[in-house]
Amino acid sequence: MAKFNKVYTVSVEPDEYLLLQETVFEQSVQLSEDDLLLFDGKEKGNDWRTLGVDWLMAPEDGALKKPDIAGLGSSVFCVSARTADLLSEGLKSACEFLPLNLNGEPWFALNILGAEEAIDEKLTQWNMRNGKVSRVRRFNRLVLDKQAIEHTGLFRVNRAGLFTFTTDAEGSLYDIVKQHHLTGLVFSEVDAV
Repeated sequence: MAKFNKVYTVSVEPDEYLLLQETVFEQSVQLSEDDLLLFDGKEKGNDWRTLGVDWLMAPEDGALKKPDIAGLGSSVFCVSARTADLLSEGLKSACEFLPLNLNGEPWFALNILGAEEAIDEKLTQWNMRNGKVSRVRRFNRLVLDKQAIEHTGLFRVNRAGLFTFTTDAEGSLYDIVKQHHLTGLVFSEVDAV
């Protein structure tokens, strides 16, 4: 098991950097062929075909910059070929690098494989609404169990919703982003014991 001290949630910075979206043509093809491409934690391998994407831009987005790591939707991270080269060694066991076509430029979507069973049940405080866990804000306090985290580079946690996590382990997403000053992501520390 890799050594680490801290765990972080990872999210994109939509107020400073552009996001990606599937092209209109791509959306039409998927709908007409009933072949929606999903990032569901399952390996895609040879079943994946290059996905056409474009920058999501509105007139008011003119001041936004192009990041090294962009968001596609709310929970998929996409990287340029140069950034993929930097990340591939550290994240090879955690995710697949699935090809994208950004106006002729090769990019890759990170398909995070599997999910960890890492919620510390004793210390986590669930946000309950009418006897059920809130769908909007699941936790009053989320605490992860460090011993249960196997893929320290990049991972999801079962029952934690759309959150994506990383640690400060050597070769993790957090480590590589900080080392190479990559843009587009925000890291927020999470309680972990």
